[in-house]
Amino acid sequence: MMMTPDDDKMLDDTFAHIRSDTVPVSDSLMDRIMMDADHVLATAHPLPENTGAAPSRGLGATLLDAIGGWPSAGGLAMATVAGLWIGVAPPAALAGVTDALWGGTYEVPVLNGDLLSALEG
Repeated sequence: MMMTPDDDKMLDDTFAHIRSDTVPVSDSLMDRIMMDADHVLATAHPLPENTGAAPSRGLGATLLDAIGGWPSAGGLAMATVAGLWIGVAPPAALAGVTDALWGGTYEVPVLNGDLLSALEG
């Protein structure tokens, strides 16, 4: 159902009438509200005193908050493991990409027999 300009005019007139009609609040109602507020304030727990210094936090907690908490730390750990895995044992599909980027593959012997024999006297 579409609203017509007459409907808009009728709604505007109704809202204007409601806005202009003010009902004063009785003094007894305001007294009861204030008595209730005083009661709530009297039974409320007092706020702890401010000692001025915030408790110190460690470097690890500060860094963890800086990166976004444990969910972000988990994502960083997963990305690190995946990068290490892809770097150590690259998939066959990446062999062409590495050759194009670096011009070839280089192998560095970590525990080669020749390396260990050179360390012997």
